[in-house]
Amino acid sequence: MTAGQGESRKLSGTAPQAKRAGTGAAATRAERLAGIALRLLSRPATPHTLDELAAPYATARSTSSDDIVTLNRLAVEQGIGQIETSPGKGGGVRFLPGATPAVAKETIARFCAAARDPVRVLPGGFLYLTDLVCSPQWSSQLGEVFAAVMRQAEPTHVLTVETRGIPIALMTAHKLGLPLLIARRDARVTEGPALSITYLSATTGSVQNMSLPRRALRSGARVLIIDDFMRGGGTAKGLTDLVAEFEAVVAGIGLAIVTRAPVDKRVGRFLPLAVLNRVDEGSHWVEIEPNLDLQWFGGHRSG
Repeated sequence: MTAGQGESRKLSGTAPQAKRAGTGAAATRAERLAGIALRLLSRPATPHTLDELAAPYATARSTSSDDIVTLNRLAVEQGIGQIETSPGKGGGVRFLPGATPAVAKETIARFCAAARDPVRVLPGGFLYLTDLVCSPQWSSQLGEVFAAVMRQAEPTHVLTVETRGIPIALMTAHKLGLPLLIARRDARVTEGPALSITYLSATTGSVQNMSLPRRALRSGARVLIIDDFMRGGGTAKGLTDLVAEFEAVVAGIGLAIVTRAPVDKRVGRFLPLAVLNRVDEGSHWVEIEPNLDLQWFGGHRSG
């Protein structure tokens, strides 16, 4: 036996430490941290006990507690959120995703840069945004911005209307650990009895329908409304009226992009990530302003 082999045998014979999940081999601290991080990241805003996190690696709760301190420091440094700990029997932790102010500014600035690309200008002065708001990458990043700002409102549900608003609303709901509700233009028989309302679209000037299953919300629920675009606020007003019909409360309204005009929107306080000032069809010029400081807009109710 060589000296190297003897040293290897000696090291391998030391006291066993944490076990790799599903194997009998000892897990390194790096592997344990990675495993715990994956568990927290895959189920954001979901509480986990320290015993639950320690069990796969046969470590003490105090060891898992030290791991959480390390992971929280890394999450804060990377600007992706924080790990919240709660006292009490068993001890609980949960990962709360959300962009820091610096990361939010950078995300919104990049989003506006992508939106002002001249090739997006369509006939009639419209702006093509479907590929952005339906992108998994963009919807996830915008969802992190909304989650960071809206979490303090303590919503219990996230609500949007079909169809383009769904990706951003879904990612926001995922980051907040909340159920997503989708108001449909037409009630579906497969969803049971529904509550339907009519509302005036500020964009088309036509009366449209909106419905939500009666079992979707309970009285007193706090609903966060998320959508991709708002011009006059007709759809957002319809969603707020729909929430009111359930005797629930609107906890906040978040929009990826709102137009500067008309100034008088049909809803009150809302948070836009960007403001579209002008689209010039002739020169293909897009003037869009990032809301870098995440300022809430007061809005004047126009009916």
